[in-house]
Amino acid sequence: MKKFMSRFWKDEDGVITVETVIAVPFVALAFFATYVFFDLYRVNTASQKAAYIVADSISRQTEPVNVTFIEGMNTLHDILARTRNTTTMRVSSIGWSDQSDRYIAIWSVNTGLGPALGETELNGPMSARLPPIPQGETFVMVETSVDYTPLFNVGIAEQTFRQMIVTRPRFAPQVAFDDGSQLLEQDFGPGNCNDGPNLCSPAGS
Repeated sequence: MKKFMSRFWKDEDGVITVETVIAVPFVALAFFATYVFFDLYRVNTASQKAAYIVADSISRQTEPVNVTFIEGMNTLHDILARTRNTTTMRVSSIGWSDQSDRYIAIWSVNTGLGPALGETELNGPMSARLPPIPQGETFVMVETSVDYTPLFNVGIAEQTFRQMIVTRPRFAPQVAFDDGSQLLEQDFGPGNCNDGPNLCSPAGS
């Protein structure tokens, strides 16, 4: 019995198989976790870059935009973000009123089922993230939302990446919106030529 136990203790047959059975699950878990972490970073970065591109594209518009245009920008965002999930977008034109000392939501369109931007939300905690502007100027704010679902369960929960990009109109004092019946554009405060030709007085003052 003593010799048998000695031979059994020294026998190394099957060691590689046992080590493989023990190690493979850990290696597989590390591989899947690494993939999910990199995919998480990729989606977040791609959605941020896509939001910047969309905001810049909207800011360059000199003609009034409409719902179809905004939905097309959402489709462009989906392509650029390279995400498997549906994304939503809210685009708003923001101004400032000296009379009420508040930001003004000139128009806002949400491509998802959520609400348009209201002035209560605009002048709440969100206002701390907005740049100061004088009355008569506007900026375009693009908010995007991308849902992320990991392909593998490695301890990372489903989450939503949200971006908020603020940019000034490039070639016009504001980006107007055509809702099908009228143009929604800045109509508050004393008009001056910096607000656009439609707000200039006949004398051009």
